[in-house]
Amino acid sequence: MFERGRIVNATKKTVLYEAQVKQQAKFISFAGFEMPVWFSNLKDEHQAVRTRSGLFDISHMGVVKLSGESAFDSLQPMITNDLTRCLDAKMIYSFILNENGMILDDVMIGHYQESYYLIVNASNKEKIQSWFEKKVPHLDWVDLNQGHVFLAVQGPQSVKVLSVLVGEDLEKWTRFGIGSVSLMGHSCVAMRTGYTGEDGFELIVANAVSEQVYDALISEGVRPCGLAARDTLRLEYGLPLYGQELSESIHPLMTRYQWAVKWDCPFIGKESLQALKEGEQWRTVGLTLSKRRIARTGSVIEEGGWVTSGALSPTLDTSIAMALVPEARAVLGTTLSVKVRHDVIPATVVPVPFLPKKS
Repeated sequence: MFERGRIVNATKKTVLYEAQVKQQAKFISFAGFEMPVWFSNLKDEHQAVRTRSGLFDISHMGVVKLSGESAFDSLQPMITNDLTRCLDAKMIYSFILNENGMILDDVMIGHYQESYYLIVNASNKEKIQSWFEKKVPHLDWVDLNQGHVFLAVQGPQSVKVLSVLVGEDLEKWTRFGIGSVSLMGHSCVAMRTGYTGEDGFELIVANAVSEQVYDALISEGVRPCGLAARDTLRLEYGLPLYGQELSESIHPLMTRYQWAVKWDCPFIGKESLQALKEGEQWRTVGLTLSKRRIARTGSVIEEGGWVTSGALSPTLDTSIAMALVPEARAVLGTTLSVKVRHDVIPATVVPVPFLPKKS
């Protein structure tokens, strides 16, 4: 599937590819990119982020700047959340729905210096761009992936380390804040966000200084990490992955993020989503399995439903999963039967996140 340093079947590389080769990354093809799956091993990188700090190249994600006349009025119907919540230099989480109320993508969107910054999933970038061109063609869509890398610095020590490099106390920033910092003499847009359950920042860094920034963070003790750790980190905190917990066959009422739908705001798919309140409901739940076996995506649950994501939790040292099940089976403490290959493993419905929330 992969080999040290190289892989054959990927179509794109990020600007930091050669720097990652020097760090002895192992690569896989993901969303059309050749991306590090790990540098040393999953467990060490996972624990580095939980206890210290880790560095992820997330340049495969779509990063877009949107502006134009009446941008607010144009953008509000495109998302399910309340766009006014991001106007005070904040990032907010939202869904983008089709007319049937199904999820085209889950995104982060924020407002800074008269523009909106939109973060979309790697596999959905072209789809979302086409959707915006169809619905709001007058908006100015600037692809920041052209000319920039996108980095995530995550973990309990990440803010302290990054503060040293930028020369300011980033602890003063609010969670989900967006602004700018100076790195290697260049202004970078920074967001106090992430996809690991830990504190940290995501940075839009100019290509010209990207390798310098990458190397400087590693020199300060931030551990380079790959997609494998990013997946187990997000799963322990119940964060969804598009194509697994979210898709065009899933609507927001089936997710753990119904709070991202503001019914008093106009949005595409609203009437369809209201109609979906009727009839049988499905819910996303957390499961702990009674055996140390991984319930892969698509594993069938005998009582109804299927696993959307599963892994051995490096922190809990047990098998965990998220699953879609009928509402009647979503009660905490319920025992379900998960088919894993030729075995049927009892699993218990548990609270999500699997780990205690950070204060």
